[in-house]
Amino acid sequence: MSESDFDVVVIGGGSTGTAVARDCALRGFKTLLLERDDIASATVGTCAGMISSGLKYMDEPEIVDMCSEEVVHLNRIARHIIMKNPILTPILELSDLSTGGNFAAEYSKRAESRDVPPVMFLEPEAALEIEPLLNPDLISSLYFEEYFIDPFRLCLLQALDAQENGAVVKTYCEVIDIVVRDSTVESVTFYNRVTGEIESATTKTIINAGGPWAHKIAAQAGATLDLRLNKGAHVILDRRVVNVGVITKAVDGRMIYLFPHENTTLLGTTALDTWEDPDTLVATHDEIEYLLKSIEWIIPSIREARIIRTMEGVRPLVPTWKVPEGEVTRGYEVIDHESEGVSGLVSFTGGKLVTCRHMAEAATDLISQKLGVESKCTTHELPLPGMESDVDVLSIAKEYDISQHALERLRARRGTQIMEILDLVKEHSNWRTTICTCEPVIEAEIRYSIRNEFPQTLNDLRRRVRLGTGPCQGTFCTYKAAAILADELDLTGEDYLVDILDFRAERWKGIRPPMRGPQLAQEEVAQGLYACVGNLDQIETEYDPKPWEEVG
Repeated sequence: MSESDFDVVVIGGGSTGTAVARDCALRGFKTLLLERDDIASATVGTCAGMISSGLKYMDEPEIVDMCSEEVVHLNRIARHIIMKNPILTPILELSDLSTGGNFAAEYSKRAESRDVPPVMFLEPEAALEIEPLLNPDLISSLYFEEYFIDPFRLCLLQALDAQENGAVVKTYCEVIDIVVRDSTVESVTFYNRVTGEIESATTKTIINAGGPWAHKIAAQAGATLDLRLNKGAHVILDRRVVNVGVITKAVDGRMIYLFPHENTTLLGTTALDTWEDPDTLVATHDEIEYLLKSIEWIIPSIREARIIRTMEGVRPLVPTWKVPEGEVTRGYEVIDHESEGVSGLVSFTGGKLVTCRHMAEAATDLISQKLGVESKCTTHELPLPGMESDVDVLSIAKEYDISQHALERLRARRGTQIMEILDLVKEHSNWRTTICTCEPVIEAEIRYSIRNEFPQTLNDLRRRVRLGTGPCQGTFCTYKAAAILADELDLTGEDYLVDILDFRAERWKGIRPPMRGPQLAQEEVAQGLYACVGNLDQIETEYDPKPWEEVG
């Protein structure tokens, strides 16, 4: 078998695709993972990171059971990148008490297995003591706890573990053709955006984990795939506005949430059927106001916080039609295209972040059958990198003279890998310097990430270490981080400047839609720094068509 021959090619580097690549590699299949951009650069990167127990879907008890069980598995294999968050659901109307009672009963049935307390009903005084910003007119509140995971780190660790177990991971490689011969998948052709070359790989099976683009991937093999695409927007606020998560009804009766998230707060989410291009979607004014108006009934002071950006993602729902979005299953389907004459192609519809490992297991079981191999799934048992042991942040903060806050943020991303980064600090004491003060991120972590986690750009580093995701949105760390990236990757001066421009442009996509009030002043500072001082507005870039594009 040559280097271009694979048992399985996985298309898509999100939560499901990386989980599939890991499962296939652990079962001994020669695996290639192709992602047209960076790991976790699309849909999964626009979620809140909640690995929900599934109680939103009480009408589908099998989904609730699956989600609850997956929470247990994820805590076993990735505890170092998981947080447990308290959540309040304030009740302002007596009619909502019965609904809350049903939720409490169902949730509490599965609470012990997930190591969370049963739901509690709190008196108004107790809820206001926990979260003083709540509307004082509440009549009661539900208290419960849910787990949240860093979706960027989960996807990256799954990809790295797949690589450690023999898989080949290629980012910035866009599939442009799937060759089918005699009704059987034979090979994939892809454009490598790093080298500028067109490459190919022969394979026996393809797993299409393309999310909202999965139907386009299937079409390259002459197969059909129906999806119900549904977009959701988040508003990101400049601080931890609340101490705990808040879930409440929106203006239309849907449930929305306000979650503390890292050093910011996420307000989400909308749910609108869409036929727009997922690559160009941004949050609309109406979506932003829908979320703000809905949450300010519960948190009246919410508009005092500064909106630093928005993000919009697309859910690839199971294609259930002529019912409201909320009635569409949050389960998933594994589609074997052999039923329509394309053997060796398997696709997903539906699914959630919390079920990505379960989806991978189901698809890899199917692939094992197709390849005639008996194999056992172990992804629910084997820990991801960094889970080897706990980390004593207090002791190492004293030993390395680095702030406890910086080290705790570092531990929450990396677990035991923190010691490898601190070894770099021993060798280079100046690398303890804080590059991104909002998060914070030290120089040693950036250099470690570049050397071990295959980032190609500043945007990739953002996903690896949360560079530029805080209140200033990269205003003060971009040049410093770009200089480190250029040093490590030996970039030319032109590449250095273009990457800065690309990073700022990507930040601008989320900054522009909600820009108002204090954020306007913040952006004036950024524009002055990068245009008036840095002269980035003078950089000329030429469009370089991809080799397979027709230029008229």
